[in-house]
Amino acid sequence: MPEQQIFCQIGWEDSGAVLEAMVRHSEKLAVILRDPLQNSSKKLPSTEDLQAQILRLGLEERVLLLEGFIPALLADLGEGFPDTRIGVCFWAELVDYRTHLLQSLLLRDYLAEPALYLVDHCRYGSLAQSTLDLMGVDPAFHLQKAFPKLSQGIHLLSWDPQHRALTEQDLAYIRELAPGLLLNANPVSLTFSQPDPPEPARFYPCKYVKLDNFLPAEVNQAILQHAIAHQDKFIPARSYSQSNTEAESLKFRRSLRLDYAYFQEYGSLLREKIAAVAPQIFVELGIENFDIQIFEMEMIASYDGCYFTPHTDNSYPQTAFRQVSCVYYFHKEPKPYRGGELRIYDTQRQKPHPPILHGTYDEVIPTNNSIVFFPSSCLHEILPVFSPSQALADSRFTINTWLGTKQLA
Repeated sequence: MPEQQIFCQIGWEDSGAVLEAMVRHSEKLAVILRDPLQNSSKKLPSTEDLQAQILRLGLEERVLLLEGFIPALLADLGEGFPDTRIGVCFWAELVDYRTHLLQSLLLRDYLAEPALYLVDHCRYGSLAQSTLDLMGVDPAFHLQKAFPKLSQGIHLLSWDPQHRALTEQDLAYIRELAPGLLLNANPVSLTFSQPDPPEPARFYPCKYVKLDNFLPAEVNQAILQHAIAHQDKFIPARSYSQSNTEAESLKFRRSLRLDYAYFQEYGSLLREKIAAVAPQIFVELGIENFDIQIFEMEMIASYDGCYFTPHTDNSYPQTAFRQVSCVYYFHKEPKPYRGGELRIYDTQRQKPHPPILHGTYDEVIPTNNSIVFFPSSCLHEILPVFSPSQALADSRFTINTWLGTKQLA
C-alpha cells in the first residue's frame, strides 16, 4: 500500500493475524473496528486482552482499536485522518445481509482508488449474496477471487471507481458461486433468482407466541423517541412484486419503513434478546431448532389508513430464507390508534404453488412492549389502522425481524 493508505479490519476476529503482519511491516498503520453489539461467530478476546497484546508487541502507535457504532467510527476515522484512505479493508465479522451491504456501501467514502476489499464468512449464503449484490448496486466492485475453503470462505474484491462496469471475469465468478441463480446481467445491475426446491404440501396452523414486557421500560420508550426523532427518514414500504413500484405496492400494503441503518443500536439490543429466547420459542411453535445465521430487521410505522393484505413472509426468492417472523410492538401510552391487529391464518403450502388460506385464524392485538413470534410460512395480514390525529408519532410502530438460515453448498 502507498504511504497514505492504511489497513482496516471490521471485527475482532483473527486480529492476531493483523498484529503479526504489522510486526513484519513496521511502516504501516492499521485500524480495527468493532461494534460490540454485533453477534460474533465465535468467542473473541476481550478489549483488554487485545490492547495488552498490542502493547506487548509495541504496536500502540500503529494499531488503532475502536469500539462502537461502525458508521460513527468511520466518521471519526475520516475526521482524525482526513488525508488517509483505506487501501485494504477486511470484513472479518459475521453480520446479517442488510448490515453488511449497507455498511459496505458506506465504506466507499473511505476507500482508496483503487482498494482491496475482503469479506470473510462467505460460506454463509447471506454474506455471499451480499457481496454479489454489492457488485450489482455499485459495479465499481469487482470479484477478483473466491476462496471457499480459506477461513469461513473469503471473497476478494477490488473497488475501482474508474471502472464501473461488470467484467466477464465478474460474471464468470458469479455463475460459479451461484449456478442457475443469475438471470440477467448488464454493466449496472444483476438480477438473481433462486428456484424453489420441490417440497410436499405442508400445513401451518395459526400458531403464535406472544411475550409481554419484552424489553426494559426505559429501552421501550427510548426506541419510541428514536423513531419519532427520525420521522424524516421513514420511506414508503414496498412489496417484493416484480414491478416493485409504489403504486403496485399500494395494492398490497401501506406503511412507512425505516431502514436498519437508522436504528442499529436498538436493533442489536432487540436481536440479542430474541436470540436468547429463540430456542424456547421454536419449541412452543413446533419448529425444529436451527442455527440462526440471518437476522433481517426493519422498523415500520403504520399510520392512519395503513394495512397489509394477506401474505406470507417467505414467498419470494429474496425472502425464502425466513423461517420465523417476529413483531415487536411499541407506541405511545395511552394507545393513540385502534385497529392494526395481526391476523394469522391456517395455511397450506406447496411450492411453487401459491399458499392456500384456510378460514381458521387467530388475532393478535398490538400492545406496547410486546413481541409476537409465528412461522414465516403462515399467511397473515395487518388489519387497517385508524389514528384520529393522523400524526406519524401516533402510529402503530413495530420492529419486524425475520430469523433464518441459508448456506451455500
